[in-house]
Amino acid sequence: MRMLSLIVSAFLLTAATPPIPEVLKPYIKGDRFDPGDYKWMKGRFPDATPEEKAQSEQVKSWLNACFDSDQVERRAELLALNVADPKLNEMDFRDGLCSQIASAPPADLWPNFAAFQRSVQQGTPLANTYLMAVKVAQQVGAASSPKMADLLKARVIGDQMLRFGVGWGSGGMSMAPAVSNEVKAIIEARLSMALAVEDRSNTQWLKRIVNEQGWPKRSDVGEAAAGQAWLLVQHADADPAFQLTSLRLMEPLMLSGEVSKGDYAYLYDRVMLKISGKQRYGTQAMCLDGKRVAQPLEDAKAVDRLRGEAGLQPLANLQKGMDASFGQCPTSSSAHHQN
Repeated sequence: MRMLSLIVSAFLLTAATPPIPEVLKPYIKGDRFDPGDYKWMKGRFPDATPEEKAQSEQVKSWLNACFDSDQVERRAELLALNVADPKLNEMDFRDGLCSQIASAPPADLWPNFAAFQRSVQQGTPLANTYLMAVKVAQQVGAASSPKMADLLKARVIGDQMLRFGVGWGSGGMSMAPAVSNEVKAIIEARLSMALAVEDRSNTQWLKRIVNEQGWPKRSDVGEAAAGQAWLLVQHADADPAFQLTSLRLMEPLMLSGEVSKGDYAYLYDRVMLKISGKQRYGTQAMCLDGKRVAQPLEDAKAVDRLRGEAGLQPLANLQKGMDASFGQCPTSSSAHHQN
């Protein structure tokens, strides 16, 4: 046990994010990042000055170091849970500021900074209007009592609205105002930034609840709220150690009927893809060559049987449902993971 503690400590000693680049500091207010006029991004465009390009490289290096630090922390925490060599592929940023800044739109969609700013001017009001609607919904749906069931129901409002929002123009957001791909990228980046903040807040809150009270059971909070607790941990992707801890707490509760078998299956896949690179129930999909397919499986031949045992529909039905909810996959040949 002492040896494990020493190894974990050694991991954590290497986790140090360098100072925040000067070009970003005017846009930071506490733990929030306001992209403002986006001039901190000018160095990413072909018409940038040498100084602006150097500033952009500093931001890029800082983000890379931030992600590396996040990975070191995650590996140390998983090692403490006896997971020695997790894959940790396709990971989100864990640091609050880094996750927001990394949500910036991809500069290669625009020929120059002036064209980018025109898209910003069009997209920002739409994004801000949607973010205002999220805040209003959260206020209207605020917990009516300190009961855990009410608190859980309130917590998922922002989670779900922001996740729908980043799919602007498709699936559940198909009725959103039509915009160009460039303006859509601005909107989605602003909503992704807000989602990073929301996920971090929800993870910290649920982590505290689980540490103090254990995993929420159906018999204590009801069917709906138990499912909402699962939804929050399902989206705690930046903290795989918390997801794994929750999965271990859920397993005996699932066997006794206190946790949904389907919820357990979804979280199992989410966790095991991070640890081993493979999933059991095929709940996590990706777009590949324009088609939605399951991410790597432990046993492709057994997946529908295992899904049936967990109360889930056949894999083909799931993929059709995801097409309906999220829209068809892009025709790009590159793999794009969808969780």
